[in-house]
Amino acid sequence: MIQPTETLLEWFHSGRPLDLGVLQSYCRVIARYGDREDAAVLLQLYLEHPEDYRYVLLLEVVMRCGDMELARQLHQCSFDKGMLKEGVPGDVLHVLAYIGYPLSTEYLVDCVMTDDWYLSKDACLALLHMPCEDQHRRLIDKFEQVYGNAIFPEILPALCAKWAPADKMVPRLLAWGEQASVDCNGGLVWGIAMYGTSQKEQLRNVLWNPNWELCANGTGSHWWAYMAMPMVGLTFSDLIRDLKDEEGLAAFTDKASSVQTSQAGLTRSVAAEHRFHVFHDLLQLKLESVSHPLRYVKESQESMLNLYHQLFSWSTPHVDDSILGVIARALGMDHVLVERYNQLRSRMELYVSHEIELDALC
Repeated sequence: MIQPTETLLEWFHSGRPLDLGVLQSYCRVIARYGDREDAAVLLQLYLEHPEDYRYVLLLEVVMRCGDMELARQLHQCSFDKGMLKEGVPGDVLHVLAYIGYPLSTEYLVDCVMTDDWYLSKDACLALLHMPCEDQHRRLIDKFEQVYGNAIFPEILPALCAKWAPADKMVPRLLAWGEQASVDCNGGLVWGIAMYGTSQKEQLRNVLWNPNWELCANGTGSHWWAYMAMPMVGLTFSDLIRDLKDEEGLAAFTDKASSVQTSQAGLTRSVAAEHRFHVFHDLLQLKLESVSHPLRYVKESQESMLNLYHQLFSWSTPHVDDSILGVIARALGMDHVLVERYNQLRSRMELYVSHEIELDALC
């Protein structure tokens, strides 16, 4: 058992108030560097208070460090007559499926269709870890029933790759995204990304499209967009090249403006501002070291030091072609994004120091 787990146990048993942000940080570190022993002891701690959201966070470690025996224990304590017991969080569905524990696909689809957003989300994540051919008809019927709606079971479209080829489904998801509520488009982003690297350019276009609002505006869609990037092979280096390509921005703006029907054409400054906000918020998630919710997705290994150089270094001492210079030329030196990127720079410098420390310890 690693030291952070021992510290966390002492903290829980002390009765002192638990800060949510610090607790999440402990769980992320333990999930990354711990093993079955850490998962086992934290599972027992969770089972003492499964209804308490602070203890639910411990399931992150169980999911990433646990095994089938721990999954059986979790299932036995969480289910009654094939359904989650009252008060048990939907997170359990995702955890069990991630580990590989068999669950009833019929029950999972029942959960997908519930009005409980969290339960529906976790059921979808569970189904993405297992075959569910026996439930395709129910899922297709539900998909067609809600297609085109502004509000729907948000993560349902992520399952489309299970029954429909990309050439038939991706255009439909893109069209739906233009009219869906931005409170409910994370699953559409994932529906596209589930088709893999063939959809890299589609995801890039969606990220830069202001109509999708894939930035940290309170809807959480930027989280799904960040997780979609490794699914299609889209890197932060790709996005940085886009941000610095001012001619490409002009071409994108002209193309977007030509298809606008319900509003005036996009101005270049609006398109640029949106891009800078999206990139900033996506990189914030990378700085938080958030792990991917799908077991089979290989996470990006991009070095923060390399990204730092790409963003803030000058290629010549005569012209500021760093991201700060690009923002200043596009939006003005006094724009709020200049300050936001200066703050991002400071956070990246701390992260780079951490990367160097880890290299020194290896």
